[in-house]
Amino acid sequence: MDTLTHIVTGGVIARAIDDEKLGKWGTVAGLAMGAFPDVDFVLGLFNHQFYLQYHRDFTHSVLLIPFYGLLFSWLFIKLSKRPHFWSFYKICLSVLLSHVLLDLLTSYGTMIFSPFFDDRFAWDLVFIIDLIFSGIVMLPFLASFFLKKRAKWVCRGSLIGLAAYILFCWFQHGQALEEVKDFSKGLKGKIIQTAALPQPVSPFRWAVYVETEDKVFQGFVDLLKKELPRAGGPENSFFAKLNSLYDPPGRISFQPLQKLPDSPWVKKALTTEGITFYYWFARFPVVKSIHSKDGRHRVEFMDVRFLLPGIRLPFVYFVEFDDSGQIHSEGFVEDRRRR
Repeated sequence: MDTLTHIVTGGVIARAIDDEKLGKWGTVAGLAMGAFPDVDFVLGLFNHQFYLQYHRDFTHSVLLIPFYGLLFSWLFIKLSKRPHFWSFYKICLSVLLSHVLLDLLTSYGTMIFSPFFDDRFAWDLVFIIDLIFSGIVMLPFLASFFLKKRAKWVCRGSLIGLAAYILFCWFQHGQALEEVKDFSKGLKGKIIQTAALPQPVSPFRWAVYVETEDKVFQGFVDLLKKELPRAGGPENSFFAKLNSLYDPPGRISFQPLQKLPDSPWVKKALTTEGITFYYWFARFPVVKSIHSKDGRHRVEFMDVRFLLPGIRLPFVYFVEFDDSGQIHSEGFVEDRRRR
């Protein structure tokens, strides 16, 4: 979930608790705790690999959050001069836990059992930037400053609205998975995993995936759409391109992507530390391309989870060898473009 939504949600939780002992400091604590776990964004200033390895790691651990709550409660006592440790703690703990919960709703992956386990958990219910979700917390939060006598109940209503919206997305997610199951029935061979991942703009839009032993099939569905998107068209805007991706239920065009083409350079790349790390991070890793030119052999990998055909493809990792098989260069394509 985006950091601004986390911050406002923290303020909503604090105002819903409405501990009179803390006054405005309760809201300050809620806002600050909503932001705290995302301080790991600074890791992105170094490089993509460092960021992907540690983002949503120790600052998002449910095992460490109780201790973060203790530390910040003590700090707020010192700053506010209000000796109400447990009043601060119930806000800090609630907001920190809500931050992890909201991140689990997305499909990015959160290491909630860090530092003991590096497994990434994702519930695939809400896109990382969801304007409906954000509106459910932001509008009541602003309204609570004008409706001061009813602020507590306005914010509690906001939280109830969030819960209802999450249930709605859970239902839509189930509908999208049914489309995946229908497609999977026609495939031969072993199904390794399936998924339906939330998409931008609308809770009715989903990217759907089926992984077999040699391919990843990707499709896009809009559960409200009745007709197939028109081919061609003069519009080149982002929203026009995005809308053209999505098919109606029962008529999804699944595109197959070969996971590992038969190439000695692909096999060699798979033995490198960089690609071992990439396969830990990626959910649907495939080889994007293989190029050999002037004694250089470059293999690029992508995570189909992030692919919006014709629109975006972040987190592409490459390994380039010389003729002797030694690594000439490697890294994320985005990092190389910045130089």
